Amino acid sequence: MSPVSVLVCDDTAAKRYVISSWLRRDGYDVLEAETGGQALALVAEGTVDLAVLDVHLPDMNGLDVCARIKADPRTASTPVVHISAVAVEPRDRTAGLDGGADAYLTDPIEPQEMLATVRSLLRSASARRSAERLAVRLDRLGAASLRINVAMTAPRLAAASVEGAGRLFDTEAAVLLVEDVDASSAARTTADGTTTAWGLSPGTAAALLAAAAGARLVDPAEGPWPTLLGGTQVPRWWVVPVPGAAGPVGLLAVPAEEAPHDEDQVLLVRLAQTTAVALGNLRIFEEEHRTALTLQRSLLPAGLPPLPGLAVAARYQASGKQLEVGGDFYDAFETDDGDGVVVIGDVQGHSLEAAIVMAELRYGLRAFMHEGHTALATLDRLNRMLLRSHPEMTATVCVLVFPPDRATVTVTNGGHLPPLVLRDGAATYLDPGGILLGVHGGVRRPATLPVQPGDRIVVMTDGLVERRNASLGGALDELAAQVARSEVDAEALCDALMERWGDSEDDICLIVLDVLGA
Repeated sequence: MSPVSVLVCDDTAAKRYVISSWLRRDGYDVLEAETGGQALALVAEGTVDLAVLDVHLPDMNGLDVCARIKADPRTASTPVVHISAVAVEPRDRTAGLDGGADAYLTDPIEPQEMLATVRSLLRSASARRSAERLAVRLDRLGAASLRINVAMTAPRLAAASVEGAGRLFDTEAAVLLVEDVDASSAARTTADGTTTAWGLSPGTAAALLAAAAGARLVDPAEGPWPTLLGGTQVPRWWVVPVPGAAGPVGLLAVPAEEAPHDEDQVLLVRLAQTTAVALGNLRIFEEEHRTALTLQRSLLPAGLPPLPGLAVAARYQASGKQLEVGGDFYDAFETDDGDGVVVIGDVQGHSLEAAIVMAELRYGLRAFMHEGHTALATLDRLNRMLLRSHPEMTATVCVLVFPPDRATVTVTNGGHLPPLVLRDGAATYLDPGGILLGVHGGVRRPATLPVQPGDRIVVMTDGLVERRNASLGGALDELAAQVARSEVDAEALCDALMERWGDSEDDICLIVLDVLGA
């Protein structure tokens, strides 16, 4: 630990020598000044832990020097002891203490009394600085915990954790998180906040976890540590495991010299625990998301049946932001009369109820259409079913029906995005359809239009084109332009559209169908 530095400011050389010698014999580094200006310059350098000021100085009053020290936020916590052989009256001592001094001694000064006063003030100042440092670091720990708990992927969690450790101690830091047996995320941040992330092999990650068992000091040049701490100039690092149910699932590391106190190590352990909880929650989220995705895919067709005269390609993408199942669905089938039916729909929300309603609508629509009902009559029946069984839910559905000769298409739209029709290089949207399902009243008017071989129709759910802080109309226009200039088949166009528009926070259903002929 660095010696404590004490400033002695007195214009009398003999008195300055005596006081300085007392302090040096007690183990302090002593800086000397003859004037108030010299004293202020030394204090401003930030190396003075305590100042002993004579009240009467040749260039200014010692009380004024004290006032200026206390007025500067950078030096306000520096203890000041006034000494005087002249200003010894009670009113003088009162003025000095009221002016900001922490102690006031008058001649003749007893060496032991002065040294005891210095020790007492340094203890108080140290405790105050420790409390202030701890308060700042607790505030940074809170901010780091917030970023850690909102991280949605393991690499983002690693970055949030290592940046939190770096800001916590104003230093560089490193982190390793093991997502599963095959994947791990490592990250390093420099003292200026530059973060680098990379993956580690399972063997390397396992070696680091084994070496980090129990919080301890490590040499970054030994064992497996160069893979995580290589290139550092720090001779020793504190390493704290990130605990898991069956053993460490990661580690946090900071330079040992930047966390010398017990409370610093407690904060690092607390940050590691916060990271552990977030990683555990992330694993649960990912597992439940996989389960929800499996359930949702089980409610959609495993594959589209061949529809003579039509080439149909479909894509479904579940939201990576939502844990629960959504209500987007699609279907395609041929009725007993030879009609080709293509359906797309979207039930509001992400919940088990949305998935249930989605399944009821899809299977109900198939049943009604196979019984010979028109698409309009089918949507009317589904609307009544929804109002009766799920009055709080709404859904949009669009049904395209091609007769056996594939010469026309009848579009019955219940509040869904309009289909995009491409003919002879021109892509246009059909007029929006009627009111959505789950609402009383309203009218749905089917529209029948002729089609011919070479025509292309694109239908999608709003997750494909809706974005926060972006115009839906502009997105629809851009999508139409992309479809118009495309010269690939339906499958390839689906892939191209998903590549351009697939970065959605919502579920996506997309169908591209080409009219081939009768």
